[in-house]
Amino acid sequence: MAEAAHLPMREVVRRAGALPGVRPRRFVPLLLPMWAVDVVAEVREAHSYDVFDRYLSRAVAEAGLRRPAELAAFFGVEPALVTRAVRFLVGIGHLRYDGDDLALTELGHLSIADGRRHVLTPGRRITLRFDGCGGEPVPYAHATHSVWLSEPALTLPDGTVFDPVGPAHPLPPNAVELLLNRPDTADFTGPAVPVQVTAAAPRPVWLPVYAVECEDEPLVFGWAVDGPDPYLRDVYDRHRGQSEAD
Repeated sequence: MAEAAHLPMREVVRRAGALPGVRPRRFVPLLLPMWAVDVVAEVREAHSYDVFDRYLSRAVAEAGLRRPAELAAFFGVEPALVTRAVRFLVGIGHLRYDGDDLALTELGHLSIADGRRHVLTPGRRITLRFDGCGGEPVPYAHATHSVWLSEPALTLPDGTVFDPVGPAHPLPPNAVELLLNRPDTADFTGPAVPVQVTAAAPRPVWLPVYAVECEDEPLVFGWAVDGPDPYLRDVYDRHRGQSEAD
């Protein structure tokens, strides 16, 4: 495979050499084994609130107002304006009718607490990524801005050859479920947070990095971060530790 798919060795040498107190001894191009899982998801996304929609939702949640006529009187507006707003908020799942009374849904409560209008959208195709030595989710910045290879082979135009590390450990069967149940899911999925998914079988992918052996602790450089990457260093250390154990 010959393509400019990653940082050239000379750029990593320059970056490492510019770091104070760092004495590089060897630069090792590697391919870290990872996992990708393609899913079809219902995702939750946050948008800016329309001012009236937000205050109307708060009136239902905090002022105990349950009927459109009460809301119109409270805000001093035409009933038709409240009717349109209620119809919209019911349509996006923020309000529901309990008989003749309005009630705020869980999605509506979340939106009020966050100060942004959360909306559910079905049928979104996204790819979730996990490391190959423990099955932990890959942070969103790395998942989005890294180079991902479908085969464990990479040779740059300058002749740099990346050697695969591995193989990857099997991805835990509940890895996706564990990710969706985390309070910080958005740190790994980005602003479109999946809440329900249909997942395909995981497929292996490889992440090219440079491991820089130094007189002190090693450094790891990738594509997503302009400098030594603490996340990649952690993944590299786990792979290295597992290889030593094997």
